[in-house]
Amino acid sequence: MDAAVSGQIYANLGYDFMAITDHNLVHDSNQWRSWQEQVGLVIIPGEENGSTDHILEIGVSAVTPTSSESYVARAKTLRDAGGFIIGCHPQEYPDRGEKNVSDAAEILHGFELFNGLREGRGFDEMANVDLWDEILTQGHKVWGVATDDFHCAHITPGHGWVCVQMPEDVPEKVPWKTIVQQLKKGAFFASTYSSFEEIILEDGILKVTTKQSREIQIIADGGQIVFQVEGTNLEWRVESNLTYFRIEALSGVKRAWSQPFFSTIHT
Repeated sequence: MDAAVSGQIYANLGYDFMAITDHNLVHDSNQWRSWQEQVGLVIIPGEENGSTDHILEIGVSAVTPTSSESYVARAKTLRDAGGFIIGCHPQEYPDRGEKNVSDAAEILHGFELFNGLREGRGFDEMANVDLWDEILTQGHKVWGVATDDFHCAHITPGHGWVCVQMPEDVPEKVPWKTIVQQLKKGAFFASTYSSFEEIILEDGILKVTTKQSREIQIIADGGQIVFQVEGTNLEWRVESNLTYFRIEALSGVKRAWSQPFFSTIHT
């Protein structure tokens, strides 16, 4: 499916941007401009790197050559090239996927907590959330990402997505480079349904407002639930002895994940 067609599908669903990540291919600037003129959202260039053990690099104008077969070395090469670097669908590689992400935790910006295509194929995507908590408990700063991995006929759109916070001075027509910069900072949440309307941390008090959630949980060291409330509003005094905490909004089996807060930020 041409990106002009898939882009309009996502625009009609209310998306503001999408990334095109063909395998080991970044389309030339003329093609990007053509797509951008045809669709009602921002298109971000990128690629899915590697013949296996895939790594996304988002926000690049050319494929970054990676000579090493080492996952960690490839991740470092890709990050040094300047893109937003995401470890892909670790559950697809049961003998090494989680180890890949753990070993590269100091290098990757993030990894896929949820991949819609893989969930449709029966993979245990929630195992990625357990892996995330293990990595965060070790003190690594790694962002959680949700994607569709839209492959035309193989999946319907709208299963996994991210919502990015924009700077106050951003122009009305948001440049894709600004979106990538915010992704690198972790200024976004990932979701399969619910959304965070507001997250405020001030004087040690966390206030959260969500949309379409039945429950809000605070998850901390070791993946433990340290606080939870029913509904769409939460207020909680942050516990200073935690390595990290993150917020999870639940609606049945659907989830929204904030990015983690670390002790150096909230104490």
